[in-house]
Amino acid sequence: MSSHFLQEASEACFNGCCSSPFSTQSITKKQEEEEDHEFSLITTGASFLTRDIKFTSQESLPSLHTSFYDLITAFPDYLQTSQADHLRTTEYQNLSYSSSHVLLNHTGQQQPLFSYSQSISGSDQSLFTLSRKQVSSGEELLSFATEESRFQTRMRRRITSFMNLEESEYHMILTQDRSSAFKILAELYCFKTCLNLLTVYNYEDEAVEEMIRISEKKGVKPKAAEFSWPSTEIVSEKLKRNIARSKRRRDKRGLFVFPLQSLVTGASYSYSWMSLAHENEWHVLLDTAALSSKDMETLGLSLFRPDFLICSFTEVLGQDDGPGFGCLFVKKSSSQALSEAPEHITNPANLTVVKAEPAWENDENALGESSLDHTDIVEVEEEDDKTIIEFRGLDDADSLGLVLISRRLKSLTLWLVRALTSLKHPGSHQPEMHLVKICGPKTRPKRGPSISFNVFDWQGEKVDPLLVERLAEREKIGLRCAYLQKISRIGKNKKGSDEKQNLSLRVSVVCVRLGFMTNFDDVFRVWGFVSRFLDADFVEKEKWRKKALEKNK
Repeated sequence: MSSHFLQEASEACFNGCCSSPFSTQSITKKQEEEEDHEFSLITTGASFLTRDIKFTSQESLPSLHTSFYDLITAFPDYLQTSQADHLRTTEYQNLSYSSSHVLLNHTGQQQPLFSYSQSISGSDQSLFTLSRKQVSSGEELLSFATEESRFQTRMRRRITSFMNLEESEYHMILTQDRSSAFKILAELYCFKTCLNLLTVYNYEDEAVEEMIRISEKKGVKPKAAEFSWPSTEIVSEKLKRNIARSKRRRDKRGLFVFPLQSLVTGASYSYSWMSLAHENEWHVLLDTAALSSKDMETLGLSLFRPDFLICSFTEVLGQDDGPGFGCLFVKKSSSQALSEAPEHITNPANLTVVKAEPAWENDENALGESSLDHTDIVEVEEEDDKTIIEFRGLDDADSLGLVLISRRLKSLTLWLVRALTSLKHPGSHQPEMHLVKICGPKTRPKRGPSISFNVFDWQGEKVDPLLVERLAEREKIGLRCAYLQKISRIGKNKKGSDEKQNLSLRVSVVCVRLGFMTNFDDVFRVWGFVSRFLDADFVEKEKWRKKALEKNK
């Protein structure tokens, strides 16, 4: 089915709630009633999801057509986003339903530069090539960034424009990937004089962990924000104290690493944290990995310009193994912060940067006559003899715009959250027998297109998220296992009084993230897949198979 759809899902949102990550304690009845009421306020019409209907088996789920009708009943303006479906059909044919792949987290936290239709048909060849160079200082890094060919200049201007940054205000450095950008900044940032590193991540992120490891080798004692359970939102007072500490103690400022949104739970954070950090003389690194296409156009980012910004791009949407690269933007007025002495570099290999060139400049046969029959991408000569490079992946996101993309994702996300929480084990009547428990923000005006949850069997035992990920992969559905961290919650002390408890254990969850080309078919298949865990025999068989595989390793 080709979905057709949305104008505006309300700025309010529904989200499930769950209890302690280490127990199967259920959502309270009061919380469920509040969620039902709030969801009914942001939807219209007689959606079956607003009528508290529970589904106890995969066979009891309504059909795709009936469920889609439910979506547009709840979010009637969704129909106005048919432009996105048209793009998916014409520019990203590889993502059609016949491919059997479910388009989730579709670019591995990256924005596509080129549409699939721009790829060279029948060829594994890349549309551009990357050359690498190792630098030794911040000065050499920025000098390398300013040496550009015509193609590189046009690429920089296009990406800078897409990121809603002023070309004259930022340097752009290409890196091998997102993690490489974090390594370069960690190596070159002046941690020897600015001794603080403060991160805001409610999940484990390897790139951020690498930055932390490098800073620790330089004598820094990193600090991190804490997050409440089960909303996974920032514990504000603690973070305020950590930000203000630098100024109060007259320490030199450090690096504040901020993502605006959780890539795993979808929790959104206020732009004002960047402002508060700047007021207290921190350098601010904005990590855009969790932001949706066009989110850089929001008002907050036009007001609070970060000192550093990291993003990443893939070449062609839909190519799982397609090449890509990371981008490190350095605000020119903050470039003096990249002044770490060479003797303090922990690993010179971390300072590897790249340059991009179109593949056809390196291979005169790359775009022969036969290739041009399949590709209208590459170069178009204008009257003034200036070559135009089309980055149609970015153009497609631009053509949809911020409002349409955000509303589309909001509707699909809210519908999927509610659909997942409608699954209940057969023969049960207690709240703890829900199949799925959401780990993330409660209903609030904003949330990202990521949903984290756990699946529980009919006995109330948590199903290993790694098993869920493996089974989803078998069905070509892009769910993944992730780990929440820095969680604190309110518990009872020996005297019976409330007391904050830090949970140092890793909390494993299943994560699903929607992208700007995700459609209703994709989220419906996720719902159908998760509903299979209502079958006790299916769950037990897969648990046994997992143990057998582990035993034979």
